[in-house]
Amino acid sequence: MRSHAKQTISAQIPVELALAIEKLAQELDRSKSWIIKEALTFMLAERERRHNDILSGLADVDAGRVVSHSEIVDFAARLKKE
Repeated sequence: MRSHAKQTISAQIPVELALAIEKLAQELDRSKSWIIKEALTFMLAERERRHNDILSGLADVDAGRVVSHSEIVDFAARLKKE
């Protein structure tokens, strides 16, 4: 995702969000573009991480690596006793 080529995009956002971006840019002494790029990069990476976690969980289910409902109930009961 590291490319030196750039593309300008346009988006309409609520005024409150635009003001928050501007305030953060001033606080961090960064451009609004930098703030938006960082936020989008983080959001996309987090989305990818969650997607991979879901795929991993589904692979566990397919492989039979699961915990039964009764095991969870027993575990919860033990926690209450402690």
